[in-house]
Amino acid sequence: MTWLKRLLVCAVVSIAPLAAVGSNAVATTTPPAPPVTNDFMDLERDVSECISAMPKPGCGREPTASGDRGGAMQLALFGIILVAMAGIGTRVAFAVRARDRQPS
Repeated sequence: MTWLKRLLVCAVVSIAPLAAVGSNAVATTTPPAPPVTNDFMDLERDVSECISAMPKPGCGREPTASGDRGGAMQLALFGIILVAMAGIGTRVAFAVRARDRQPS
């Protein structure tokens, strides 16, 4: 039962910093920029709001092809990565349990 407690502690310690980052938003006092028109992309927001390392919701466009951002191929790759990580974790867990069962 101790391995389950260790797993839960590791999960909490890993996820806690991510929750803290989202709650420490800093307000800026810069004046708003004038709206920029864009004839090339169909956006719900102003283009100047969408230029960022972390785009806001409403920036970008719906995926039209499977290779587009958020398309079927990207979602399939994410699923494959999750399954591979689960397989690796399972293999490591079984190897550790087998090692611990061996007499010293």
